[in-house]
Amino acid sequence: MMPKLCFGIFIVFLRLLIYSVMRTLILLFIFISLPTIGFAQYYTPYGQGMGTGVDRRIDNQRGARSKNKSKKIEKMDVVDATVAGLDKKLKLDDFQKAAIKVTYNEYRDQIFAIPEMDIPDDAKKEKFKELSALIDSKIMPLLSDDQKKKYQEIIDDRKF
Repeated sequence: MMPKLCFGIFIVFLRLLIYSVMRTLILLFIFISLPTIGFAQYYTPYGQGMGTGVDRRIDNQRGARSKNKSKKIEKMDVVDATVAGLDKKLKLDDFQKAAIKVTYNEYRDQIFAIPEMDIPDDAKKEKFKELSALIDSKIMPLLSDDQKKKYQEIIDDRKF
């Protein structure tokens, strides 16, 4: 009877020992891992050492959105852009630039009215072709012979 009792006490003692060791190991793991979890979410804007986590400050998030609003979108005038593109390709002088600008400004309202018309796309393309031919006929006399050749190439490459 004595050996069974000793063996039973030994088993109970062993279970208590394993339980206390496991509890100690678990607590040790928790205490060691807590600081690393805390530092993983700490943010420094300088990115030095630990603390390159996510910036969770509300104030910076608000400021980030307002930066986009402060940027002004510059609207470019279509006529100026067209004249600048022709100047780049044809090397226009000041008189030619001014005359072409006046020509495009004359037809500006008609150009912008075509997409808004309630007609089929094929009819819109035809209107664009007719208006472009009219504008081209006013621009051609302003150009030199070399410029006319280059402008004709531009007209031929044009897609509607």
